[in-house]
Amino acid sequence: MIFVDYLNNPPSDEWIAKADTVTAELIAALTAVDRATIIVRNSGLWRELKNQLSLLRNRKCWYTESINDGAHCHIDHFRPKTNALDELGNDQGGYWWLAFDWQNYRYSGPVPNVRKRDYFPVLLNKVNAYGGNTNLEQTLLLDPLVIADTWKISFDGIEGKILSKSLDKNSLDYKRAVYSIERYNLNDEGLKEGRRQKYGKAKNLIMESAKLIKLQTVTYDVARENDIIKIWTELRDLANPNSEYSATVKYCLKSSGHDWALDIAIAA
Repeated sequence: MIFVDYLNNPPSDEWIAKADTVTAELIAALTAVDRATIIVRNSGLWRELKNQLSLLRNRKCWYTESINDGAHCHIDHFRPKTNALDELGNDQGGYWWLAFDWQNYRYSGPVPNVRKRDYFPVLLNKVNAYGGNTNLEQTLLLDPLVIADTWKISFDGIEGKILSKSLDKNSLDYKRAVYSIERYNLNDEGLKEGRRQKYGKAKNLIMESAKLIKLQTVTYDVARENDIIKIWTELRDLANPNSEYSATVKYCLKSSGHDWALDIAIAA
């Protein structure tokens, strides 16, 4: 998972106006059946944003960082529009009034969206009516639109697994990370293999660079210096937020123990 600056990249004013009109219709509806009918009838509206959302991170799924060319990707309603299930699968009440709120959309590959479905456990301050403040909810799922949430996970580069950064099993950070890893299916075998490959490539480049740098301290060579710069450029590109599994590469750089590697991670 990587931070996506979606809130500073809104849809067009025309799209927002159409969405506001449908939302007003939802608010005026008298029954849940009427609201469901309105949502289904206008479901094409959020699909209009699919291309825009996909391009914000170079076609990467916001949850997994994988590029899913050829797969049927989704616009996920982060807060589910009909049912919002707790950890046990009990419905806490959906967020129908957010069905056409662009800030509630996340670009998702099929792996996390199929597993997430309508699950959205809220531990405290659950909002169940239009007008409530969802910012006060204490949720279990990590959100790629919240930069602090993306810092709550870590990596096992050898196995390609995503882990909780916190090791305190009683902490909320640990519980949120572990639940999100499971609910988004972040350790799917295909995803782990993708991370292993990127981690291995980054590790080999770091080792090669360290070897060349050590040789430079013995005898400086211009051609060797150019080789070092090429390696650093490749590592920076791999760690760029638009590159697939870039968070894994950044973790590899930061954990290498080399100051220059940390500088590359920061520059990316």
